[in-house]
Amino acid sequence: VSDVADVEMADNSSEVYAKINGNAGVMLTLEKQTGYSTGNVTKTLHKRFDSLMKENEALHLSVLMDQGIYIDLIVDNVMDNMIYGAILAILILLVFLKDIRPTFVIACSIPLSVIFAVVMMYFSGITLNIISMSGLALGIGMLVDNSIVVIENIYRLRNEGEPIRKAAVEGAKQVTGAIIASTLTTVCVFAPIIFTEGITRQLFVDMALTIAYALLASLIVALTFVPMMASGVLRRTKEKKHPWFDKIRNGYAAFLRQALRFKAIVFVAVTGLLVLSVVLAFSRGTSFMPEMESTQMAVTVTPNEDVTFEELTAMSDDVIERISDISDIETIGAMVGGGGMMGSLGGSSEDSVSMYLILADKPTLTNQELSDEITKRTADMDCEVTADTSMMDMSMLTGTGISVQVRGTDLEKLKTIAADVADLVSQTEGTTEVSDGLEDVTPQIVISVDKQKAAKYGMTVAQVYQLVYAKMADSTSATMISTDLKDYEVHVDTSEQENLTRDDLKKLTFTHTTKDGKEEEIALSEIAAFSETEALNQINRESQSRYITVTAAIDQDHNIGLVSRELQKALDKYDCPEGYSVEMAGEDEQINDAMNQIMLMLLLAVIFIYLIMVAQFQSLLSPFIIMFTIPLAFTGGFFGLYLTGNEVSVIAMIGFVMLAGVIVNNGIVMVDYINQLRRGGEDKKIGRASCRERKSGS
Repeated sequence: VSDVADVEMADNSSEVYAKINGNAGVMLTLEKQTGYSTGNVTKTLHKRFDSLMKENEALHLSVLMDQGIYIDLIVDNVMDNMIYGAILAILILLVFLKDIRPTFVIACSIPLSVIFAVVMMYFSGITLNIISMSGLALGIGMLVDNSIVVIENIYRLRNEGEPIRKAAVEGAKQVTGAIIASTLTTVCVFAPIIFTEGITRQLFVDMALTIAYALLASLIVALTFVPMMASGVLRRTKEKKHPWFDKIRNGYAAFLRQALRFKAIVFVAVTGLLVLSVVLAFSRGTSFMPEMESTQMAVTVTPNEDVTFEELTAMSDDVIERISDISDIETIGAMVGGGGMMGSLGGSSEDSVSMYLILADKPTLTNQELSDEITKRTADMDCEVTADTSMMDMSMLTGTGISVQVRGTDLEKLKTIAADVADLVSQTEGTTEVSDGLEDVTPQIVISVDKQKAAKYGMTVAQVYQLVYAKMADSTSATMISTDLKDYEVHVDTSEQENLTRDDLKKLTFTHTTKDGKEEEIALSEIAAFSETEALNQINRESQSRYITVTAAIDQDHNIGLVSRELQKALDKYDCPEGYSVEMAGEDEQINDAMNQIMLMLLLAVIFIYLIMVAQFQSLLSPFIIMFTIPLAFTGGFFGLYLTGNEVSVIAMIGFVMLAGVIVNNGIVMVDYINQLRRGGEDKKIGRASCRERKSGS
């Protein structure tokens, strides 16, 4: 296939283990070239696989991991949501207006706005990906807002007896300022994204631009297409009665009159509900992105102790046999060595087994239930079996679990502090698989030279170390042999270097000449002390500072945000030596960073919204009144997260940012109409109460 960039292969040889459903096989990892569509590449590969199997009946190919499935799944779901959303919007309009003609106008405006947005996406270089399609789906519900306001106002004027052309012109004119302001307030919500950094910006730029295009398209359609079409469709209208809707409006008017009498109580109640909703929502913790169910899973089998390659593969066969009869599992691929599958999505080393499961399209168990079943069936084995419940989880971009960095200069102190931090992590409820970062170490011998004793024999510290180095020095390349395929370096080793052990180091001697000229061999242990310790195989540095990372996973019953919060309290109480620091990192750091970026977006968005409304109303007071509708939206959002059992995620916070721009739309239309009534001579309170009575639906 021409657009495949790289192919890695792992076969069932003496050093590489690969099995599919218990049968020996060969595993291939294929990666697309830059610039090609993942969906198109995977579809082409599937066609080629089918062709190969038809050509050779003995050949059987099973796809264990396919990123194209995710793209197709999400694109299909978004398309369905867009269609269903449009249909529901049309049905709601039909119910409230009880007239097919204005509803037909709105129905025609939706595809026009979508086409405009897609064309703008094309010229902006935005592809149809998960983020941009989600933005388009979110924009569908807002596409009809402007058109509804315009068509309803035209419909109202027409029912009051105005000629159709005058009704179309005046109806659009009366609400032009309001819908322009309301649209701009929503669009400007996404402008602050240019001031954000990191993964927050990367994830949501496409969504922001897509929604902005959709809303601008809806504004253009509402001010041009809708009045034009209404002037032809609404030539003949009949006054429709809405008895149940009239009851709702009358009830609202009565409630509003009472609310205006007790403004302080309303203000306190709204504030109290906001605070309560925030506390309840954050009590469930935070996350970067919610997990997503998928038809693919990854399982890792890690022995509890060192085993041979044959023992590891036998352990893998045992796991496959135990879980293969689970009805939801259709295909199991297992691999040891030979690299990882799908790049960063999975890895395979010589000391663990990577398994990839293909699940049924309509499983009877959730991914979490399936993971628990796998863990239950392998609980008595002498290994750790870990199932990744969602291969679609976006946490692969940020890492998972707890990560604490211990920074400082002296490695011995770092190791001591890391061990203390690991104890604090293990004592924190909800953590599992705690690692102090010291597993990857090698034994070492520390030689401490006594300067005074060495001086008696005419030796310096440098000379002692030179003596040891001469025994331990690695061989260097003596020459090189070149062939057509490869260059080979030739090393020369002495027998002493080859057979040197730790005990030999302790028995090292050096020659000392006495005052009477006699030479004698002096043991190195006479002038130096030997101690055994462990050294890190690699030393990590960041900003010229050494660090050791303490890590832990979060069990299924706890939330990363809540666990990190409790651990941070314990770390704050830890007495860290001067010059050393302990800092939270990993997923929690990513979440906090993203949350900070989003709060910056929200702050700037609110400022932009206020400035746009000041320009619209030529007043500082009217926009300030509308700004009080924003906390109401947040109250409902936080209560919604709490009642549905969801954490406050980065995705949810992006939703709150969008709400800040959307929720003011109704307030802008209402305050604009109230101002029109005031200019027409209405009393302030009566004008507000009659606003909803005289204006149906705006």
